This record gives sequence, structure tokens and C-alpha cells, in this order.
Amino acid sequence: MSEFERCVCFQLTSASQKIRRRYRDGIAKYQLTHGQFFMLCAILEEEGLLPSHLADKTELDRPTATGLLDRLERDGWIERHTEPSDRRMYRISPSAKAIKHKGDLLNLFEQTNSHFINRFTPDEWEQFQEYLNRLELP
Repeated sequence: MSEFERCVCFQLTSASQKIRRRYRDGIAKYQLTHGQFFMLCAILEEEGLLPSHLADKTELDRPTATGLLDRLERDGWIERHTEPSDRRMYRISPSAKAIKHKGDLLNLFEQTNSHFINRFTPDEWEQFQEYLNRLELP
């Protein structure tokens, strides 16, 4: 294995590309990007979050999260509701369109995620998650 192939970033990017390919066909019919799909799943899982909380939950910087939310709203997947106590703030909720497809979208998420998790024993999966957590910045 070359030094390039041993690079952690290369290996994680390569693994991520394989996972993204698995999702691609399922999300194509909804005309969602991977980023939009994961943001929408986060919203479907927990409604009414502030954009800043969604950015934290999805581990995206706020400008990136805002761009995803803007496109999801434009395409009719989410709605923004002004916070009554502070009109400068708003909460995000799924639209009727998102609720209509909620079961299919979350099923796609779960099935694809399970496809990869099931390649590991429970102990291996737990250990793998511990290894990934070590990569977090201090």
C-alpha cells in the first residue's frame, strides 16, 4: 500500500464515496443531494429545531447548513416558522411533502445504514465507532 493510500483522509473519503453511491439511486427520485437528504432526515427525526441546532446536529458549519435549508425550503421540503418569543429566530419543520415521504425517506436511511453496519459484528461496530471518535479534534 502506497503512502497516499495509507492516508487517513483518503481512506475515509474513499469509504464515504462508496456509501454515497449506495444512497444515490434512492435519493435521485426525490431530487435531493446527499447533504439535503441527511439534513431532511435530521429534521424528520426531530422537528422544530433552530437552524443553529440543526447545524450542530449534522456537524455542519452554519453557512453550509443555511444553504441546505434554503434549498430544502425552495423545493418544498421544509417550512420555517418564526419563534413567537423572538421574531429574529425561526424553527424548522417538515412540509406536507416531506411528511408524505417520511416513511420512505427514513426507511431508505435505515436500510442503507444497516447495509453497512451489518458488515460488522456488534463488537466490531462498537470498536469502529470508538476509532472514528478518536479522530475528533481536541
